[in-house]
Amino acid sequence: MNLNSFSILGYFSVLLWLAVPVVWLLARRFKLPGWLALALACTAFVFAKFNSSSHVDRIEVKKVEQDVNQLEVAAAKRKAVEAARGGEVADIRFAEDGNDDFIDKAGMEDADKKYIDSIEKAADPEWKGKKKKRGETEKESGDLEDELGGEEVISGVKSDTLPVKEERDPIFMSQDHVNVAQRLDSLNLDACRWAIVLGFIILILDYLIRVNSYDRSYFPLPLPASWRNAFTPAPTTFHRPTPARRTIGQELAWLVRRGDIFICFTKDASELPTDLPRFDKFGKLSKPIDVLHVKDNDRISDELIFESLWYGRSCFAVDSIDRINQLFGSIYSQLQQRQASRARSRFNVHIIWNIDQALHEDDIADFEALAGPAGFSLFICKDNPI
Repeated sequence: MNLNSFSILGYFSVLLWLAVPVVWLLARRFKLPGWLALALACTAFVFAKFNSSSHVDRIEVKKVEQDVNQLEVAAAKRKAVEAARGGEVADIRFAEDGNDDFIDKAGMEDADKKYIDSIEKAADPEWKGKKKKRGETEKESGDLEDELGGEEVISGVKSDTLPVKEERDPIFMSQDHVNVAQRLDSLNLDACRWAIVLGFIILILDYLIRVNSYDRSYFPLPLPASWRNAFTPAPTTFHRPTPARRTIGQELAWLVRRGDIFICFTKDASELPTDLPRFDKFGKLSKPIDVLHVKDNDRISDELIFESLWYGRSCFAVDSIDRINQLFGSIYSQLQQRQASRARSRFNVHIIWNIDQALHEDDIADFEALAGPAGFSLFICKDNPI
């Protein structure tokens, strides 16, 4: 292999697509971003294309020695013919002649003189002589060309407006090295394309791994809960950190945008929105989901609230302490019934605990045992268990 088969960008492209699987192996250990592998693969492809068009395409086959020998033989024959022709004429020399000026018309036959005269006359074509005469007679004719400044100005304009593109010199190699360079260039481009595919796979896997992580997730998408839980199961109990990434309203909107359902126990339900936008599986904005405010004297039963959460029909917000305690106990009883049939909701259902009333650690442990298999989770915003 000739080291000049690739340019410096070509060698950089090889290093970049080789780094893609390395990033995949080290991503979990060093928490590297998922887009890094795809960025490296795309950069490698750009470098590879530039190397192919600006370097590999300039490689040409070096002339073999046989062609050089043929040129030398032709030159020798031409010299032999000139030497033979010089012997046929008189060897007349003059003081002003050089060492090679020994052929002269003197001593030639009449046929040879006519042939030489015809060549000299043919050296200047007829149209050129006419143009020369016309230039002499019409030099001061006052035409447009004279007013513009003559041929020099016109030729100067042409040379300025039509610059000659300079082409880079070709790179000469043997036929074997040229074949190797072209094969390596094709393999490099194919490897970059496969690296881009691998980069997309890494990006998708990294997204699915991060999607249920509060600290590492980004850009919520309405993916099925089974897909997200297959890579990183949603935590059954999550304590919201301080400081938090988002406000309570933003937290609820985030959950809805990724296709989850919630019931929020809060101090004042009127501060929460009555509906939240959500997206379908294709990323298009669909019908907003309702956030129903539940009060003490509402006719909405606890069973209806649980069924609506289970099937993803509506979200709820409750600000009455008595109704919160009643609902929490009812949800616990419904989860016990679902556990007997091993049923699981198609959605991730979150119970947002945003009140000052503390939960007992035993209650949290009992809830975790039932909520996890059913697809429910407890999102504690006030971290003060007793």
